[in-house]
Amino acid sequence: MKYKVFVDTNVLLSGIFFEGNESTVLDMVELDLITSEDAVEELRRVIRKKLKYLKERTFEIALAETEKALSDIAVIPRIKYNHKLKDAEFLIKHKKDIPILAAVLFVKPDYFLTGDAHFFNDHIKSIVNVVTAKDFFAKIK
Repeated sequence: MKYKVFVDTNVLLSGIFFEGNESTVLDMVELDLITSEDAVEELRRVIRKKLKYLKERTFEIALAETEKALSDIAVIPRIKYNHKLKDAEFLIKHKKDIPILAAVLFVKPDYFLTGDAHFFNDHIKSIVNVVTAKDFFAKIK
């Protein structure tokens, strides 16, 4: 079975720059990986903030690696999930996570991979299969 997996910003960041469960997920061709326009924008902001001290060439390589990784992931445009913002706002109080959850509600993935504790509440877990990358591997074995 080919799983539809929505990946959050922190999974993207860890998967692109570090070895581990997140990088394994990003390398799995048997998954349909999906993220949102908001997650990609957040990813780029975080990279610019965290890596701004690198030399210019190294920074360019990091950005290129990010774009390469994103080329294998379907990015859902904000306009497609805007209508889910009110639903998401009802489920999560952390403002910056509302657009991400709206995209997840729109996509209806088999799994929503995140390391963000705000998403692991009973309301969200009753609607979406929210898991960490580590737990994802335990579930699909």
